[in-house]
Amino acid sequence: GSPGARGPMGMPGTAGSVGPKGDNGSAGEPGPKGDSGPRGEQWAWTAMPATRPCFYAQTEKSKGWKMELFLHGQSVGQKVFKTASFLKPFQEAQQVCAQAGGQLPSPRNAAENEALQQLVEFENKGAAFLSMTDSQTEGRFTYPGGEPLVYSNWNPGEPNNSGGNEHCVEMYTNGKWNDRPCGEKRLVICEFCA
Repeated sequence: GSPGARGPMGMPGTAGSVGPKGDNGSAGEPGPKGDSGPRGEQWAWTAMPATRPCFYAQTEKSKGWKMELFLHGQSVGQKVFKTASFLKPFQEAQQVCAQAGGQLPSPRNAAENEALQQLVEFENKGAAFLSMTDSQTEGRFTYPGGEPLVYSNWNPGEPNNSGGNEHCVEMYTNGKWNDRPCGEKRLVICEFCA
C-alpha cells in the first residue's frame, strides 16, 4: 500500500558536540569620546638645590626603554650616564638627551666626574659635552637651571674663552674640563636618574 500519514515529532535528542568557531564579525562603531584626563605638570628647567642629584623630569616610560637605547653606561649614586657613541653639537646633544628623558651630564662631585671620565675614555672619541654653559654671564658657568657650579675639574688655565666664543664645557678623556665653542661636535652622553 501507500505510505501512511506523517507521525508526530519525537522527543529532542541529546545535544551534539560544539561546532567550530565562526569568523569574527565586523568592527563595531567607535564608542563615545571619554573625558579628558587631569592636566599634567608643566616641564621646565628650574634651579634646584645642589643636594638633589637628579632634578629634571622623567616619566616612568622614559626611565626605562628610552634609556636602554643608549649602548654603554656608568652608574654612580642616583645617576646613570649612558652614550650611544655618536657626536653632535651642544644644542643637538641637549635635544637627544631631553627626548630620551634625561639631560647632558652635570657632574656635582668627584665620583660622578670619574664615572663620566671612564665612559669618555672607553668611547675614545676625544671629548664629551657637559650640561653647563656660561651663556647667561661670560665666565660664570652654571647648570641648566642657572644654579652655580658646586663642583668643577677645569684643566689648568681653563676656562679661558679662547677666541671669545667658548660657552660650553667639554670633558677630556682624563676627566679634565675645557670651555669650548658650542657648535663643535662632541660625544653625546646623557644623564638619567637611576
